[in-house]
Amino acid sequence: MGHSRADKAQTHERLVEAAAVRFREKGLDGISLADLMKELGLTHGGFYKHFASRDALVAEAVEYAYTQGERTVAGIVDDQGQLDLARYVDFYLSDSHRDAPGSGCAISALSADISRRDDDTRARYRQQLDGIFTRIGASFPGNEAEQRKQAIALMTRMYGAILIARGAGDSELSNEILKTVREQLHAALPGQG
Repeated sequence: MGHSRADKAQTHERLVEAAAVRFREKGLDGISLADLMKELGLTHGGFYKHFASRDALVAEAVEYAYTQGERTVAGIVDDQGQLDLARYVDFYLSDSHRDAPGSGCAISALSADISRRDDDTRARYRQQLDGIFTRIGASFPGNEAEQRKQAIALMTRMYGAILIARGAGDSELSNEILKTVREQLHAALPGQG
């Protein structure tokens, strides 16, 4: 009996991880449950042993993607253990991040999809954004209101740049977009101007 529960938990985790990748790559409605299950070597009918609905999988997979993003940001620190904004900008606006939406930022990859979801999903997205703005804002000088404004300006430019660069594909224009925005953001970072 314990082995069966362990297998079920492992399969559940595989489903969430795979869905988190595919949703960021293809959008929340870009892959069918049948195709996702087939990709994992599972039957479509077996899905309902793990989730009550597709929406339940979406919620868990998006939450998993948010957690992955938080871990990534937490690892981009300077010698004092503080977020290294310059390295973060370089990471976020890199061709490797552009070319790998499945393992990249869920905020930018899923923004358009989230805006069409239920109130709870949109509320969780707002909560995630709010946390990012607070965390990134702490790296800027000034009072909390000024820090927040700086974080919003930085992050929305990065979100927009990566989306537009992805739309332009692996091209000279895409590289130009990433490079231009990186340079402008570096010039605006604390201690740079």
